[in-house]
Amino acid sequence: MLSVEDLTVRFAERPVLDGVTFRIVEGQRVALAGRNGQGKSTVFRAIMGELAPERGKIELVKGRTAGYLPQDVVPPEGDRTVIEEVLLALPEVPALEAEIQELTEALAERPEDEELLSDYGQAQARFESLGGYDIEARARTILDGLGFSQERMNGPVRQLSGGWLMRVQLARLLLQGPDLLILDEPTNHLDIETREWLLDFLKAFPGAVLLTSHDRYFLDALVDRVLELELGKLDVYYGNHTHYETEKVERRVRLKSSYERQQKEIAAHQEFIDKNRVNAATARMAQSRIKLVEKIERIELPPEPPAGVRLRFPEPQKSGHAVFRLSGVAKRYGDLTVFSGIDLELVAGTRLAVTGVNGAGKTTLLKLLAGREPPTEGTLALGHNVKLQYFSQYTDDVACTSQTLLEIVQAAAPSRPPVPLRTVLGCFLFSGNDVFKPVKVLSGGERARLKIARMLMQPGNVLVLDEPTNHLDLNSQDVLLHALQDFGGTVIFVSHDRQFVRELATAVLHLEGGRATLFPCDYEQFRWRRAQDAKLKASGNGGGRS
Repeated sequence: MLSVEDLTVRFAERPVLDGVTFRIVEGQRVALAGRNGQGKSTVFRAIMGELAPERGKIELVKGRTAGYLPQDVVPPEGDRTVIEEVLLALPEVPALEAEIQELTEALAERPEDEELLSDYGQAQARFESLGGYDIEARARTILDGLGFSQERMNGPVRQLSGGWLMRVQLARLLLQGPDLLILDEPTNHLDIETREWLLDFLKAFPGAVLLTSHDRYFLDALVDRVLELELGKLDVYYGNHTHYETEKVERRVRLKSSYERQQKEIAAHQEFIDKNRVNAATARMAQSRIKLVEKIERIELPPEPPAGVRLRFPEPQKSGHAVFRLSGVAKRYGDLTVFSGIDLELVAGTRLAVTGVNGAGKTTLLKLLAGREPPTEGTLALGHNVKLQYFSQYTDDVACTSQTLLEIVQAAAPSRPPVPLRTVLGCFLFSGNDVFKPVKVLSGGERARLKIARMLMQPGNVLVLDEPTNHLDLNSQDVLLHALQDFGGTVIFVSHDRQFVRELATAVLHLEGGRATLFPCDYEQFRWRRAQDAKLKASGNGGGRS
């Protein structure tokens, strides 16, 4: 379906892609992997013709189409509703509908006109092939799967936030149904339930998929091949993402072994050459060895991958047995009730995942726990000696200053930090001279990563974290996950990364329909119990849990 050969792209004389070659056939699910800055988005833009490569050939099979979802979505203009914006994905449908109407009226006057009949048949066949009769129903089904209520579907698209605009563009692309879907971080801004829906949609999609994602669970459940970009080169791995990570380590071990054998062989040849090149009787043999060494195809050993770093929070002071007590807590905004009647006692040491669809009130509840907003009703009391830290994806408490990243982290660190501060910043994608950037020039995503790095340096015994994995690559997610697993205090968090939730949570608080239900179990057990409840409701036996 897609053939890419010898793709070479340079930026400011620096080779970003150097002779990249790969093929994608129909039905494949392919992940493009690699650290930030290795050229993943550049590959996508080259395929879509948005940048001209220095060298190489990109061919899409004739008659096939490709659709692209970039990370950054341009807000649409005009006053269209969400459903109208999505229907623009197939502009040919309304044009055909109008043409069929005109032909129908013309045929009513000239029913024997064979040319009109032929045009009508062709337009009708094309209209049906595009799914014209059920296009709006399909669009609404896709939007529903992506978390849109009927009210929001019929609302103006210009009022949506960036995350919801991305969903609109994704809905357009899925409705369009190109033969090749190219998706750059499609799981960004999607909650777990919506990611599950998208996963099922892509599994059933008849075409091919090429994507990047920082959601390991999503990749493992979807892809059958991984293309890794490193230092401008591309390597192919067969299997899912976890298999790729394992195979990469094994390949490196084998390559290093071959490299060491070759170096020994070259050293032996060189020793022979050095001993014999000055002796007239053996100079010819030495010359032959020199030619032999020159013909050896040298094995290049790529730079060592960054060493796995396991960061630890400073050991927190002990809090009381209960860190939060909520009694009859409700939150309302005008006539809107977000949730009500929450009764909860949270025990120290719990790692509580707060779950629920977008709009269920997860962020609002975390704001209440962090003291950023008061409850409308009920009481919320902190336990003894609770020292709280709050991370919000929406609230930026890093001053817009000329201080550097290193200075910000240094100011928060203890006098003798357990890990070098540049190592801490490196774990969150700030390497080399990046650590000397002034904070005021950072993007929103960079500021979020800096906040997490700073948080690791500050003492506290209760962490309230709202989507801390946004803007982190897989390695940074692992660093944060291990730090939170080792943390001796209490963690209350929201994350849309299923694997992160599965490996961290020891309890789940689920928000649904304005109510909160505590499940004192891990995430997979929570999912099983929810599934059992759903089966009971479907069979008419009620949904109560024993």
